[in-house]
Amino acid sequence: MCSFSLKLTGILVVGLFFQATSQAQDWNSQSAAEQQQIREMRLLEWYAQEQASQGVQTQQYIEQGQSQNTSLNQPSQQTPLVVPERGDLFDAANAGDIQQISKLLSQGLDINLYNRDRETALHMAAARGHFEVVMFLVKNGAYVNAPTVKNWIPLHHAVRFRHANIANFLIQRGSSAQARTSDGLTAIDMANNNRDYRLLSILGAR
Repeated sequence: MCSFSLKLTGILVVGLFFQATSQAQDWNSQSAAEQQQIREMRLLEWYAQEQASQGVQTQQYIEQGQSQNTSLNQPSQQTPLVVPERGDLFDAANAGDIQQISKLLSQGLDINLYNRDRETALHMAAARGHFEVVMFLVKNGAYVNAPTVKNWIPLHHAVRFRHANIANFLIQRGSSAQARTSDGLTAIDMANNNRDYRLLSILGAR
């Protein structure tokens, strides 16, 4: 209140000084009552302008606060969570993409997931000759003797498509050369049918 009074007094003094210098003759010709009336009118005009200015600033503060509240109330836009699916794992195994497989496993996918034929990622990698993927899967818990619907284990796939290095690795990791498919074939039978003597040696048939 004191600050406002001082400000009002200062404005009034400046106004009176201006009037005294610019309109000295007219001012001197007027009576004291008329001079006082002019002062009061100008003071009222200044007060009205001051109030209007404060009202505009107050409205700006209100609008600014509403804008901030609106932005705070709006839900934050977050990147939608992508949930990995078993198909992603199978695609990565077929493509021989170890990095993608590792990423999917870190996101919670079971390494021994299977499709409707009960083929796992290890079956697929073995069939396509992705040796490094096969090693990675086995070292991370893939079942080397997981059977499909027709009782094919990953070793059968490796032998059928003549991937000797994968067959050798699976044998060393406990895969059975005597496991039979639903057609009664062992991995040895498959290698013999293909006359693949290297595979027969790996499988212990020679």
